[in-house]
Amino acid sequence: MKSTIIVLISFFFLSCSNDNDDEKTIIYPQTIIPIQILKGNLNYNNIYNQQNVVITNDSDWQTLMSNFSTYGVINGTPFSESNIDFQNYMILFVIEVGSGTTTLDITDIQENTNNIIVTVENLQLGLTTDVTHPFHIVKIAKTNKPIVFQ
Repeated sequence: MKSTIIVLISFFFLSCSNDNDDEKTIIYPQTIIPIQILKGNLNYNNIYNQQNVVITNDSDWQTLMSNFSTYGVINGTPFSESNIDFQNYMILFVIEVGSGTTTLDITDIQENTNNIIVTVENLQLGLTTDVTHPFHIVKIAKTNKPIVFQ
């Protein structure tokens, strides 16, 4: 009788599944929804050319905001955030040389197993001859994975 009870109890415990293992499995790619900090055109710029930058500390962030104040932002709004919690977030900053009516847009961010792919596009191409520097600045959750811009 004891052996039957032990077998039944063993069968019960072995038949129970652990759903927590299924919840921890992450299926890639995963879309990351960024928080927009600022988008527009930087005028009279002699610091930034075409580049993609990942900012992970307050010192670099303060330098960027100071440079933007010095050179003036046109066709944009003020920074939506100036105090970034770099323990939990990072900044992605893209800029290029273009005309005043060209936009630079971070259109997609995908997290893969080994990296994060950031897609950057010009959703609007300008036809004017004036030269400005369209840019886009977003915030995402901090990660140790490499950031790849395309």
